Amino acid sequence: MKSNPRLTPITPWPAIGSLDAHIRAAEVRVVFQQAPPAQLISVAAALVICFALWDVASHTRLLLWFGAIAVCVTGRIWLAVAFKKKKPQLEAMRSWETAFLVSLAIVSLVWGLGGWYVMPHNSPIHQAIIYFYLMGVAGGAVATYSAHALASAVAICALMLPVTIGFGLQDSLELRALAAGGVLYVLAALRSTRSFGFFLRQTFQLSYELQQAYSRARDLSRTDELTGLANRRAFVEIGTAAIDQAKRYNRTLSLVMFDIDNFKDINDTHGHAAGDEVLRAVAVVVRHAARVADTPGRIGGEEFALLLPETTGITAIAVAERLRRDVATLTIGFDGKVLQCTCSFGVAERHAGLTTLDALLSSADQALYRAKTAGRNRVSTSVPVSRVS
Repeated sequence: MKSNPRLTPITPWPAIGSLDAHIRAAEVRVVFQQAPPAQLISVAAALVICFALWDVASHTRLLLWFGAIAVCVTGRIWLAVAFKKKKPQLEAMRSWETAFLVSLAIVSLVWGLGGWYVMPHNSPIHQAIIYFYLMGVAGGAVATYSAHALASAVAICALMLPVTIGFGLQDSLELRALAAGGVLYVLAALRSTRSFGFFLRQTFQLSYELQQAYSRARDLSRTDELTGLANRRAFVEIGTAAIDQAKRYNRTLSLVMFDIDNFKDINDTHGHAAGDEVLRAVAVVVRHAARVADTPGRIGGEEFALLLPETTGITAIAVAERLRRDVATLTIGFDGKVLQCTCSFGVAERHAGLTTLDALLSSADQALYRAKTAGRNRVSTSVPVSRVS
């Protein structure tokens, strides 16, 4: 696996669809998932501070500060719930990330500036208590938002710097010592966040690459390598599900089965490479004729099938006839020669007597056999072709 140590959320948003964009989106999902519990804990911590300062600090300031935190936390929880309900796609992640960072910066500044605002400046012990609580909240931010380096950095700096700078400007050795310790804490937290975030991004990258590899392997196992159509296994799976749905909702469904006439002669005369080229050319015609809801597949050597949901037998016959004409007029260049071929077609429609895919395939196969015996390059159908009963 090739790692990318420069991939951090501080960089511009990567190109949509790229590996970096998928990793960035995974980081955003993680911090949104982690945010609500952390916000509730921060409310509890604010309550403890208010209780500890109630006898030594301004009640008005404490209530204003706690109310601001409660409003910010409510907004951030609402944002997290909205994200969970929306389940945004990759294209929307950038705006959600921006909303998250803005809300995080606001609540962190309310904590950081508010800590200085409510602090009783004539009581060093209470000043130290608030400072250590801010360190604790910042430590929670490191644990919660390390998957997203910028989010973690925003939270740490907004929480710690206001009071740290305030202590550093005071004419007190003890407070300046606390400020120096705070600076070291901030630097260590930022470094820890960056290191942890880098290794977490490697994990995201490995997970995404494994998912892609699995998806490719699954697609390959369900796709005919030569033609790119569904292979027999995939066709049977899709067809079985389609018939079950058609039966459940009493919908029409038809099947067209066809194969290439005299395909053995093409292989014997021009070679198997020529036969492969013919198969690929016929597959292109079928793919172009299929609707989005249809399923074209190669189910045998030179045998194809086209599953047509929401299609009556009469319409399926028209589709098969159009395919027959398109294949018959097809010219295939190979090794300086021009090859042509025709196909014979069998059509079956689902009805009360055809309730499984096997039965439908068997009916279409019988119709295909009749087309072959009648002279090839023609369409035959099951008898009768009727509306679904």
